[in-house]
Amino acid sequence: MDRRYFCKIASLAAGAIGLNAIPASALIPAAPSGSGQPSVSGPSAKHQGVNWIATTCRVTVLRRECHLDLQALYLDDPDAGPCRLFKSGDEYTFAAGSVCPADFCPRLWELICAAVVTDPCDPPLDHSTTLLACPDGTRPVIIRVDRL
Repeated sequence: MDRRYFCKIASLAAGAIGLNAIPASALIPAAPSGSGQPSVSGPSAKHQGVNWIATTCRVTVLRRECHLDLQALYLDDPDAGPCRLFKSGDEYTFAAGSVCPADFCPRLWELICAAVVTDPCDPPLDHSTTLLACPDGTRPVIIRVDRL
């Protein structure tokens, strides 16, 4: 059996088992009456299963990279190529309280949510712009997040 295939199936199975331990109500944010906003705010929001943008921001895709040598070594599909969800120059604007759109990368969304809530480790001079990179090591997408 292919080791990569086995590890992929095993991690999916472990994740499915782990999700059954969390009640569905813990993953759905409670909204205060009439506000339309999730009631949880700030850094604790992530710990309670809420994944939404705290302030209005603009996301611009600066660059897509593709490391073919790493893809050949570590991916099931060695010819996967660069990320198919984004193109360089794509721009998105998200209002405060937005949740992850269906056609947006959920891993990159989590990074954006965390960056908008907390200051980066080495903030830029104006504190309103942050550069982030997708956690996919073989085909990262580099974005700029501007707080509006």
